[in-house]
Amino acid sequence: MNDWGSSMAKPAYDYIIREGQPVGTIQGFKSEGYYTIDDFTYADGKYTLKPGVPDIQGIVNYPDGVKGLAADGQTAIPGMPKFADTTGDGVVDEDDKTIIGKAMPQHTGGFTINGNWKAIDFSVGFTYQIGGDVYNANAMHSLMGNKDNSAGQNRLKFVSETFKYYDVDANGDLMLVKDPTALATLNANTNYSSFFSEYGIVSSKFIEDASYLRLNTLTVGYTFPKNWMNKIGLQNARVYFTGSNLFCIDGYSGIDPDVNTKTDGKDGFPTPYFDYQSYPKARTYTFGVNLTF
Repeated sequence: MNDWGSSMAKPAYDYIIREGQPVGTIQGFKSEGYYTIDDFTYADGKYTLKPGVPDIQGIVNYPDGVKGLAADGQTAIPGMPKFADTTGDGVVDEDDKTIIGKAMPQHTGGFTINGNWKAIDFSVGFTYQIGGDVYNANAMHSLMGNKDNSAGQNRLKFVSETFKYYDVDANGDLMLVKDPTALATLNANTNYSSFFSEYGIVSSKFIEDASYLRLNTLTVGYTFPKNWMNKIGLQNARVYFTGSNLFCIDGYSGIDPDVNTKTDGKDGFPTPYFDYQSYPKARTYTFGVNLTF
């Protein structure tokens, strides 16, 4: 498990060890996007879930002003994250957590291609990974809205596409938008749930494919003709360029899928491919000269 603690994320035990499952198994909620206005009927300033749409309980914590949009006895409102009812009991709660990712890859490796053409030599080295998942905790943390990570703090760019409840009136003041038509207009370009929840919700939304192909090293050299070198008293002279980590082909929305910012969670629990506040891998360039006298 990780050490977010029960006050930081739901479920608190994100990494688990379970018989028959590999190390690095991640549990959480299966994302179904977010509750849209079409999931509700609206009357008297309240949104009531339509029949067959499960409510969410004990997972999401929203401020009172926004929470007041929910019908009596109901938690869900438009813009809240929406998860699969895996138990089929009509309610999404902690019992609906399920395995959402397996961090360990199916295969890793590398290969090198060497060659030369006339006086030019080259060496290209690739590393790769097939399969496995990376847990994008950076993105999850950006959707938290507690008192220590408030709406005014700097966040990842995608948060600009989250569901909004407030607009600015003619006097420049914030106003809570309740009307379904006005709320739909305000969120015409929304792609993510609102970030007002105090808890980080561990869901499949933040579990991404960790496969990649990286150009790890590239070396290109040129050896000068020997008759040139003999004239200046050298047996051999070669100049070369070496670059490392030149590019990485992947589908990960974070910086780099080959990441492990926390090698162990609480009490030494293994938490591979956990990406939180990671620093980019360095890209280096080296120029050199080999001389033989």
